[in-house]
Amino acid sequence: MLTCCYAHIDRQWSEQELAEKLLLLPQNMRAEASKKRVWTDKQLYIAGKLLLAKLLQQFDIHFSLGDVKYSSYHRPYFDHGIDFNIAHSGNFAICCGTATGKVGVDIEQIKPTDLSEYTDYFTYAEREVIRSYPDIMRGFYDFWTRKEALLKAVGTGFNIPFSSVDVTGDVVEYANMTYHIQKLNIDTGYPCHIATTSPSSVILLAVNL
Repeated sequence: MLTCCYAHIDRQWSEQELAEKLLLLPQNMRAEASKKRVWTDKQLYIAGKLLLAKLLQQFDIHFSLGDVKYSSYHRPYFDHGIDFNIAHSGNFAICCGTATGKVGVDIEQIKPTDLSEYTDYFTYAEREVIRSYPDIMRGFYDFWTRKEALLKAVGTGFNIPFSSVDVTGDVVEYANMTYHIQKLNIDTGYPCHIATTSPSSVILLAVNL
């Protein structure tokens, strides 16, 4: 089973709401949230952790947020039970989990971007497909989220060159593993993709925080 919980953060929480939500996090996560000066960044960070807590309930796994560990690439994980990944952008946060295999997710808000700065992030084939989009900006963000979701599932994220892997297909072979890329329809202005080693239908849950 592959489950994704997402939340739309459309307003700034009151001081009381913020304090109540922070109390739901372990001390290390509260400390990390306190470092974020912009309210949207702070709330999206907190939202991602609360969505993870919701995901644990969905899988009926008796872990807590305090059980989260981090790999050498700073990828969060549990010792067993489920694999999960968190992403956020703009006004959305999302957390996806699976009881089998690995999963990565990325969501990005479409906004004006100088695409010339990102040429080296894509393969020739990817650039050709992006240019074929009627809206090239959507093409860019589609492929960015496809690629980042895959590399987050691999576990390396930005620590390897983006151009070292091609995501023009929905099935990608990388580092002796097979990954399956799927689109998630969250919002028209937010391309979102997941990559997983165990393909299955996705349960998509909107969560009110």
